Amino acid sequence: MFTRTLLSAAILLSFTLPAFAQTPWQFRWQKGLVLTYKIKHTTSVVEVVDKATNTSSSNLDLVNRWHVTGIDAEGVATLSMTLVSMRNEQKRANGETLLFDSENPDKSTPELHKQMTKFIGSTLAIVRMDKFGRVLEVKQGSAATYETEPPFLVVFPDAKAAVGQAWRRPFNLVLDPPFGAGEKYEAHQRYECKKLEAGKATLSVATKFATAPDNMRDRIPLMQKEVQGELIFDVDGGRLISAQMSIDKTVEDHQGKGSSYQFKSQYSRVLVD
Repeated sequence: MFTRTLLSAAILLSFTLPAFAQTPWQFRWQKGLVLTYKIKHTTSVVEVVDKATNTSSSNLDLVNRWHVTGIDAEGVATLSMTLVSMRNEQKRANGETLLFDSENPDKSTPELHKQMTKFIGSTLAIVRMDKFGRVLEVKQGSAATYETEPPFLVVFPDAKAAVGQAWRRPFNLVLDPPFGAGEKYEAHQRYECKKLEAGKATLSVATKFATAPDNMRDRIPLMQKEVQGELIFDVDGGRLISAQMSIDKTVEDHQGKGSSYQFKSQYSRVLVD
């Protein structure tokens, strides 16, 4: 009886495991699909120059919505992104606090309210993406932004989902004014599948730059892109469920000996529909 039970379990596994192992890494686009994400992003800067310490921070909460408006014959999807709501509180080094809250406009700093209100409810991006998450065309928005950070934070290889699988996404960071004059720096993000359970994959992600400026001050924009973190992807449903990303980097001697610039960032994104 016990032997028969083990044999039955082995037969069951022989059918269920290979079937799941054949599930490919891909987004499963459908016309009309709507993906709404709640995003929270906090940053802080501690800068020391001539023994004086200045601190600043920001606290951003927003909701954005991606809508698949069409799919062509090759399976390439057109998606538009709309900003649903935003609350952004900034604390400057001089002690001043600036606030924009789309749901409480009376509490917002007037200058920020005037600048930001027009973006709420507006389409901020239109992109064409393939099933691997690669942006093939940016019809509205910044192409450089989506090269540095894909719309759904991951680009997949043409492969089957498997634990332990790792791959890299190369990209170039372009420094436009005020941070640079169009300089390009080579970088890559390394992804690895840490767990695959109940149709959900846990992926680690780490960003590395192959080159960096000689001037320490010029390295500050680069370190603000060196994210590390974890993604949860619905392999069966073909969509990003959540992300947790962070940065904690310091540049020394960026404005003379003894100076320093520390940047911290915490980013989360959660699918809410």
